[in-house]
Amino acid sequence: MARGSLAVVMRLLPLALLALLVPAVLSAQTAETARFGSEEALRRYARGRLLEEQGLKTEALEEYYRALVLDPRAIEIARRVSEVAAQMGDPGRSLEFAERALSIRPEDPRALWLKGAAFLNLGRDPEALAPLAAAAEADSDRVEYLRTLAHAAERLDRFDLLVRCYRRVVWLDDEDGEAWFQLAAAETRLGRFGAAETALAAAVELNPLRPGLFFLQGWIAESLGRLEEGRRHYRQHLRIHPDDRTTRRRLILLLAREKRFVEAAREARVLAGARPEDLEARHLEAELHFQAGKAGEGMRLLEKLEKDQPGSVDALSVRVGILARHGRERLAVAEAEQWLKQHPEDLRALLLAARAREMSGAPEHAVAHLRRAMEVAPDSLAPHVMLARAHESAGHLDEAEKTWSEAASRFPDLDGLAFDLAICREKLGDIVGAEKAVRDVLSREPENAMALNFLGYLFADHNRNLEESVDLIQRALHFDPNNGAYLDSLGWAYYRLGRLGEARSHLERAVTLSGGDPVIHEHLGDVYKDLRLNDLARDQYRRSLSFDPSNDRVRNKLSRIR
Repeated sequence: MARGSLAVVMRLLPLALLALLVPAVLSAQTAETARFGSEEALRRYARGRLLEEQGLKTEALEEYYRALVLDPRAIEIARRVSEVAAQMGDPGRSLEFAERALSIRPEDPRALWLKGAAFLNLGRDPEALAPLAAAAEADSDRVEYLRTLAHAAERLDRFDLLVRCYRRVVWLDDEDGEAWFQLAAAETRLGRFGAAETALAAAVELNPLRPGLFFLQGWIAESLGRLEEGRRHYRQHLRIHPDDRTTRRRLILLLAREKRFVEAAREARVLAGARPEDLEARHLEAELHFQAGKAGEGMRLLEKLEKDQPGSVDALSVRVGILARHGRERLAVAEAEQWLKQHPEDLRALLLAARAREMSGAPEHAVAHLRRAMEVAPDSLAPHVMLARAHESAGHLDEAEKTWSEAASRFPDLDGLAFDLAICREKLGDIVGAEKAVRDVLSREPENAMALNFLGYLFADHNRNLEESVDLIQRALHFDPNNGAYLDSLGWAYYRLGRLGEARSHLERAVTLSGGDPVIHEHLGDVYKDLRLNDLARDQYRRSLSFDPSNDRVRNKLSRIR
């Protein structure tokens, strides 16, 4: 039927027939909430819905606009305009009419959802969160509200909210395999690998062919210490998606962690070959060949990199770093110094030469380059940081403390400098000075979770102010409840207080969330030892040593267990 004929027929339809058609195109909820101030407004609205059903959205909007002129307080019409505008890719207009609907009924869930979705489509993600959360709270059985809120949470890295959304979705429909998968992914991002594994098992059962399952299974298995299983899942994923660089990189790092350097180098070759311009991938490939004992191949790769990227200071930096780490310190220094000779006022050249000197075991020779770098670029942070670390490497802690202090004063908004200053003062035995550096951060940012945890752990590690230590760390955990490092700090503080049961529960959870950390394993070993669980203590000390075989303190603890 031609559009003109359709218009004639529409005009001939009696009002009673249009009214009968409305329930066919409205949901039950919509039919109950629709309110019209005139018969003509209803007629226009019904015509709009029929046009919409025909796919004539522009014409439908024209009818809705006429209906709104006749009945400006009809929330159903305003919402409909917002929805159609969103479908037509006009988020600005969708937002305008969602707000119009909310001016009529401020707590209307549908209008709140439309407003939040419009903000998302406009790229105004932070503004989307409040209306979407309000919509989901007002009508918590609407899966589309929860999914849109989850989308906003993901874009804002609010993984705690993401988890809550998908938990509600799977509660509403426990056969929604995609929701179970998204829940597993969100739990993984929060480091809650046990919960993630449970959710993923449901996802696998409902949709065993869902793309990404093998990758997520590998990530969870790796994080729970099941490294062989993690490798297997990563390889299965790569057989299906051989171009997935993220998964291949995770597999490479896992193989390197297990010291399977030959396999890691082979995978790195594939990664670098796919994108020769990726300097990071080529760096990884060359590094792994040296670690695999194939120095000749490693040198060939470095020479090829130099040939492919002549005059690149970034490529030279890669070359210098690898040479210095693998017994070719003199060559690394010579190449860096040659570059500096050609570019004497270049900040990057000065920093590279200093780095080569420090990596070659001569940090004192790096100092002159770094002081010159500070003169060349007085407002650059890097020379200050590198100079302080060079002093530390040379064992000149007093000079390092002075440099860190100057840097913290010069760049007062960078909290990391205050933490570095505190660490340096702690090494000097100045615990009071270390405390002051961190309290300076807290005076500016009383809710800084990292500073709260830092000070709490400092107290616990030195067995002082233990009740305040617990309070500080608990405040940090309030902001980041699944942070394995913070849980380790709290467990250590409880250990110092002699509250071994609480120490054990927090440290066991910290080990799981961290995916393995030598310090946390040592702390948990100490707790097990004091609980006379010697087999468990031995296991934790051995795990700690697997990360750091040179740790004589842990080795002595292990040897003393009978």
